[in-house]
Amino acid sequence: MDKNQEDFISNLKFYRKQKGLSQEKLAELCNISTSTIGCIESAHQNPSFELILTISEKLNIHPADLFLRDASKAQNRDLYSKYHELITNCEHLPEYQQKTVSQLAQSLADAEPAYKASRKN
Repeated sequence: MDKNQEDFISNLKFYRKQKGLSQEKLAELCNISTSTIGCIESAHQNPSFELILTISEKLNIHPADLFLRDASKAQNRDLYSKYHELITNCEHLPEYQQKTVSQLAQSLADAEPAYKASRKN
């Protein structure tokens, strides 16, 4: 297994678990068999491009998130988790308020590296 495949599998497992989904539930959402997800996560099968798009849609992530490996991504997982939790907790709000919360959270996420840098000085 090469590094790219390891990264893909690690990211797939991370985002699946981040959403609180079992392999069975993700398979159901993607309209595929549970064994297909299991085979992908154990490196016995490579997903098609169409399946990658479907999985990323069901996980509500950009398809590229399944392939990224840079250090900043690992550092931002905690921030992403908090952002996702905030958005999930606001699902009962009217759409315009959800959009406002999402924009605020995105602004905070964008400012995070600058904040950390300013604290070091």
